Amino acid sequence: MKYSIATKLGILALLICLSLPLAAESKLVYMGMSALLPGSGELARGYSSRGVLLLASDLLAISAYLKTGSVIKEQERTFQDYALHYAVNDPLYPKPYYQAMQNYYSSDEYNEFQEMLARNYFLIYNNDPEGYEAYMATHYFSEEESWRWESQKHWEAYKSLRRKHQKSQINHTMALGIMLFNRAVSVLDNAILKGPGQLQATPFGKDGISLGYEINF
Repeated sequence: MKYSIATKLGILALLICLSLPLAAESKLVYMGMSALLPGSGELARGYSSRGVLLLASDLLAISAYLKTGSVIKEQERTFQDYALHYAVNDPLYPKPYYQAMQNYYSSDEYNEFQEMLARNYFLIYNNDPEGYEAYMATHYFSEEESWRWESQKHWEAYKSLRRKHQKSQINHTMALGIMLFNRAVSVLDNAILKGPGQLQATPFGKDGISLGYEINF
């Protein structure tokens, strides 16, 4: 029988919680437990509802983080392969190259725009030919690095692939942020907060998480 990532993480978290010292005396112990696994300190103190909510939120965040990490790699391969078929001859370019391909129809268009910027800034306004040469050496694509999309349709399709990839990157970062936030909330909860508190964590879209936490002082 196969289990999802969230199920495996849930089983692991349950085993960890069952092995926690339920009669720890120092707040530092609870805070340390919560820094490692949000909600564990609350569970050890007997605040089951709050602990389970924090733990569930963290499991959702971890699951989303792992899932989006895998999705990002697959999406990266997809848009690189697409570019190889419809615009370039070599798929092994650095990431800024693929961003430029998203923003410009061809390398000629990109180079012309960079040359205009450099000429206006370095030559016309600052009389700095050395700065101009240095800028163009960094921002100019050579003939070997050139690209041109076969059609507007192919370019638009590529931009759609890139936007999906960028959205996944945002969700990946957000999931990591929620994991860190959960630990901060749980540590503070065990250190200074009073009252029950309420935390809600629900899936948002395919890869995101919606998180809300009400704190009572």
